[in-house]
Amino acid sequence: MTKKYKSFDWYFTRWGGNIAVCTVRLWLYFTRDTKYKIELTKPIDSREITIMASNHQTLLDPPAVFAALKFGDLLKISPVKFMTWHKYYNSIYKFPLYATGCYPSHGNGFTGVKGAVHFAKNGYRSFIFPEGKRTRPNNRGDAYPGVSEILSQVPGARLILVHLDWEKRKSLMSRPKLLIHFFDASDNLDRANPNEIMNAIYNSN
Repeated sequence: MTKKYKSFDWYFTRWGGNIAVCTVRLWLYFTRDTKYKIELTKPIDSREITIMASNHQTLLDPPAVFAALKFGDLLKISPVKFMTWHKYYNSIYKFPLYATGCYPSHGNGFTGVKGAVHFAKNGYRSFIFPEGKRTRPNNRGDAYPGVSEILSQVPGARLILVHLDWEKRKSLMSRPKLLIHFFDASDNLDRANPNEIMNAIYNSN
């Protein structure tokens, strides 16, 4: 990846992602009873290596996560790269996914864990859904080890966790609830255990 391309990718991903976030935030305002809960122990620092992890329930999770942030913090934390299932990424959705910061979980180049570590070390925030698929709380399984592998390769990285809870829509005109809880991982969290990371996410209040 050349320096020229990296510069283009950084800006393109940043503004593509931010436009998506603002669009989804507006949609949530009209269609959801949304509760944002931010519990960060220190301000967001654009220069700080940051890994982010979340549970995953809908296709809108990536932009919805950041709808919780003020625009100033959104600018500081962007651009963000989301690890995405490679078969979904390499489809007709490739351009909109790339434009909003997604990259494939498998393949050549900066993909999967290798990609996440590269992006985290080069001015992006790396975001991963450790369960690897959309999952409701009553259908939980073991998390994949990728998040712990990433963290082991960027020691000292800030770990931000996000808990999303989309209430199912009961009717076309209903306003189901949505909780977005954005918080720092505790210092005593076992980062080498992906299931412990997911437990911390699901057990957040």
